[in-house]
Order: sequence, then structure tokens, then C-alpha cells
Amino acid sequence: MDDLLLFAAIAAGAMLVPGPDTFVVLRLALGAGGARAGAWAAAGSAAGNVVWGTATVVGLTGLLTASDAAFTAVRLAGAAYLVVLGVQALRAAAAPIDPSGTQLAGARVDGPRRAFARGLASDLANVKVGLFWTAVAPQAVAADAGPLLPAAMVATMASIVLVWLTGYALLAARVAPKLTGPRAGRGLNATAGVAFLALGLSLAVT
Repeated sequence: MDDLLLFAAIAAGAMLVPGPDTFVVLRLALGAGGARAGAWAAAGSAAGNVVWGTATVVGLTGLLTASDAAFTAVRLAGAAYLVVLGVQALRAAAAPIDPSGTQLAGARVDGPRRAFARGLASDLANVKVGLFWTAVAPQAVAADAGPLLPAAMVATMASIVLVWLTGYALLAARVAPKLTGPRAGRGLNATAGVAFLALGLSLAVT
């Protein structure tokens, strides 16, 4: 129990630093999909942590620290994905206004499946999540701990991610009505685009 509480405290502290998952959730929640889309993206991020955590428990993420080639491949793939998200957001910011003058042309609502996939892809593409698990999990799991503690750690981390990011989605959805109109939409997409590009470049040089 002490090991699990220590891990939970470290995981909660790590969530205080915004990352790609946070920006994906915020962008979706501030868009036409609202809190529902943001919550589904949060669920996707939580599922990604389950994948990373499980891979760590069975020893697969050890390849990231043992192999420069594996680490570089995952890191650059994640950076490329973030850059793609940034470019998409900037293109959305530059989109023309539709004839009604109320929104950007081509704006669409992200359904549950698409929002979940965006959150999942963002988390799996973030090599820093894998490094977190690789660094923290072995320190918290004793050699004789058995399978229960690792499983509890994975469930705990996924729960923290889901609750924290869903909170962001709900907060963003409450702010969204004050940011109506195509000009606000352009500003949000431009901000998100710059943030994604910055995160992608940062990950590329990690």
C-alpha cells in the first residue's frame, strides 16, 4: 500500500505539467464537440496509459532505454504526430468563414470514436509517458510484490489521467460559450497549433 500511495502521489504530480494529451482534450472540448468530445479524448489518453503501463510491467518499455534506435524511432514518430496536429490546427485557423458567417468552413464535430482515437494516439505517441513508466514503476515495485501491485499501479494511473483530463474538458466546455464566433475559433486553433508544434519540436530534441 505504501508503494502504491507513493506512485499515486508521483503520478498526480506529473499530471500538473500540461502535455500533448491536455491540449488534445482542451481543443476538442472547446470545439463543437464540447465536454463529451473532450471526455472521450480523456478516456483515450487513459487507455494509452494502460498500454504504456502494461508494456512496462512486462518489460517491453525497457527497450526504450536499452536501445538508442528504438527510443529515437518512437520519439521521432511522436514528434511527427504532434507536428501534424499542429499543422491541422493552423490550417483550421486559416480556414475561410462559411456563408452564414457564424463559423469556419469545414468545421465538424468529433464523435466519440474519433475523439477517443485522438486521445489514444496522442498518449501512445508521447515517448515521455513511456519514460515516466520506465523510470517510476521499477522503483515502486519490489521484487516480491507479485502481480497485484503492478496491476493496481496501472489502474491508478489510468484513473488519475481520466479524472484529471475530464476535469479539463468540463472546465473548457464551461468557458466555450464565451468564445463563440469564427474569430474566437481561429484564435483557439492558432493557439493549439502553436502549442502542438512547440511540443513536437521539444520532443524531437529530447
